Amino acid sequence: MANVSRPNGARPVFTISGAPWSGMVRKYPVDSSNATAIFRGDFIILEDDGNCAPAAAGNSLLGVCVGVEVNRAVAATEHPGYLPASTAGNILVCVGPDVIYEIQEDNTGGPMAATNVGSVGDMVAGSGSTTTANSGHLLDSSGVIAADASPGTAQLLVVKLSDRLDNAVGNDAKWFVRINESQLALGQAGL
Repeated sequence: MANVSRPNGARPVFTISGAPWSGMVRKYPVDSSNATAIFRGDFIILEDDGNCAPAAAGNSLLGVCVGVEVNRAVAATEHPGYLPASTAGNILVCVGPDVIYEIQEDNTGGPMAATNVGSVGDMVAGSGSTTTANSGHLLDSSGVIAADASPGTAQLLVVKLSDRLDNAVGNDAKWFVRINESQLALGQAGL
């Protein structure tokens, strides 16, 4: 059976120890100068001014947006699940350094293989859905390289193939990943 293409961005699943993700998040502000909508599952960066924005390939990552705070005084935040572009608000971000996320690959380099476990790669910032509020962020399959070849130069570490019954190695496979380039890591360059 072929994998279903259903990008949802990154979804926290469990921790590196195998324990379930506890749901712990931090609230971060987003200012109205952010010209890109933020969806559940988007990788997030912390900007120099203390506000957050969606990540792009190559950015060090703060974490993953798991929700948007509704502000009844700002009608645009009442839409379920995402923060529209150019709208100030607050988002809830999973920032745990030991959190494992599930994410779909983008197939640009052909499907990834089981031998890609332990490799590193970047994310691709696809467009989110205003209907489902889910992210379009994907794992860039064309840029996945062996971790020992260049360990600190990619955003994500591929932990393993997601062990779901509806998932197998091939196009649109879902993978478990961990943030490799974190803005909260010790020794990380400033914002």
